Amino acid sequence: EYADADRSMLELVFAPATREVGADRNWIGASDAEVVAACLGELSRLFPGEIGGEGGAELLKHAVVRTPRSVYAATPGRNRYRPSQATPVPNFVLAGDWTSQKFLGSMEGAVLAGKLAAEVIADRAAGRAAATSQTLKPVHEEVVAAAEGAAPREPVGVRGRHPIAFGGGQQGLGETKFEHA
Repeated sequence: EYADADRSMLELVFAPATREVGADRNWIGASDAEVVAACLGELSRLFPGEIGGEGGAELLKHAVVRTPRSVYAATPGRNRYRPSQATPVPNFVLAGDWTSQKFLGSMEGAVLAGKLAAEVIADRAAGRAAATSQTLKPVHEEVVAAAEGAAPREPVGVRGRHPIAFGGGQQGLGETKFEHA
């Protein structure tokens, strides 16, 4: 469907998408037309003369897929709270985009974390010292203190029985209700 020698396909990830994770507005609740216009505006800013206008690339088709829980707020200093793949528990390592690695919460981060976890396993099996990047991170005292007084709470976001309510993508707004605190 997309194979064409004279045309190209471009896929964009638009993040952060809500105020809760650092956006200046709620892009998850924005219309498809608003999201597309914002993306085209940014592309035009980054590639003047290449997007739109005479001889520039033209949008022929688009689909907006909303995945509201796909990224978290990337605020400075937060990586120190992400656990390393190595743990003090024998034969137990961690992997996932939420662990300590150089990417944000993403597929790329999950893959890298899996590779780092495999390195921990291989190093332990071979009796090698762990790489500096794989040493145990201490649990910060303020995290322990905050956890002691924490009470469960409902997450902010999308409610319903649609894929988007469970962290999956969804095209269009459909019948989903968007709730924000």
